[in-house]
Amino acid sequence: MREHLSSDSIRPLRILVVARWPIGGIRTFLKYVYQEFSESQFEFTFLGADTANSGVLEGDLAKIFPEWVLFPANGSEVRSCIVEVSKALAKKKFDVVHAHGFTSAVACAIPARIARIPLICTSHDVLNARQFLGVRGRLKKILLGLTLNSCNRVHSVSYDAQENLKATLPRVSSRKHLVIRNGIQSEKFRNGKKLDIKSDLGLPKTDLLIGFFGRFMSQKGFSVLVDAIVLLRTCRPSLSISVICVGSGGFIREEKAILERRGLSELFHFFPYTPDISGYLKASDMVVMPSLWEACPLQPMEALCAGVPFVGSDCIGLREVLEGTPAVVVKAGSADSLAKGIVDCLEKGRKPFEDFISEAVDRFEVSKTADQIRYLYEQVCR
Repeated sequence: MREHLSSDSIRPLRILVVARWPIGGIRTFLKYVYQEFSESQFEFTFLGADTANSGVLEGDLAKIFPEWVLFPANGSEVRSCIVEVSKALAKKKFDVVHAHGFTSAVACAIPARIARIPLICTSHDVLNARQFLGVRGRLKKILLGLTLNSCNRVHSVSYDAQENLKATLPRVSSRKHLVIRNGIQSEKFRNGKKLDIKSDLGLPKTDLLIGFFGRFMSQKGFSVLVDAIVLLRTCRPSLSISVICVGSGGFIREEKAILERRGLSELFHFFPYTPDISGYLKASDMVVMPSLWEACPLQPMEALCAGVPFVGSDCIGLREVLEGTPAVVVKAGSADSLAKGIVDCLEKGRKPFEDFISEAVDRFEVSKTADQIRYLYEQVCR
């Protein structure tokens, strides 16, 4: 219950936002959604691991998040998260604990229950059977189910993600589940300034410049893109292709080594993580996202708001975002299908995507997501 300061005023809701590992989609969600909040209505404290880009995130959210509790990213993040959450709840009276990610929810469950504070879990990923193999895996599954049943609400960022969660953990009460779709700062991508990447790299203007954005991990399907480029070099030798790769990840060195062994290094150009990719998106003739699974990716929203031709796989999560858009959808994990999709998208041209910009901007605007998160906070505090 919210605490009245006087008969006509209510103090801001105090929210402890916990992200055990604030990278990738979680980091972007935090940046986009919480910038829409008012510091007069909400008082946020952030708690999470001190990753390489934590400083950037803290800069983005400094106005709305005055308090930051960062613990070392040294392999003991779960233990550190439990300890720091317990200390934070003992030190200050919060109205809601909002855990981003399943591991964060596990770390928050017991401290929140002891403090009798409502707990919300936002699921930013999907689950698969491989995560729960063996005795240890079954124990993890039981623990996660118990954790989610202890939450007041379990927020999924897409309907695909919610169905995946229900199928994997059917004993989690259906009353806990809630879908609030992801969103982006859509006008930022509509109005982004195009970078002249081809000139910067000394590439011919006639090259097809494909953009690959995201972290280098097996889920993102980078190897499928590489195989598709090899196929296109064989079946479309007259088509000159270059790929810009903007992002980071634990396997980037391995991916570069594979490209070197296959003699493809000159086709792929790597750029480090940047908090604003709008210029790189607009510089691309086409953006390709060959993911094997997603929860609710932001990248297609960003590209479609920028009016950039887009090819994406039909994997869980991504297919939901692409439904009803001009994007070319290909079979997940298939290099043949991706190669054909790249050609089909090239033939389709840029105009259908430019015509779709206004609809994309309205559809994916993050203020709608933020409004629903605000209501969720108020709902669990009643």
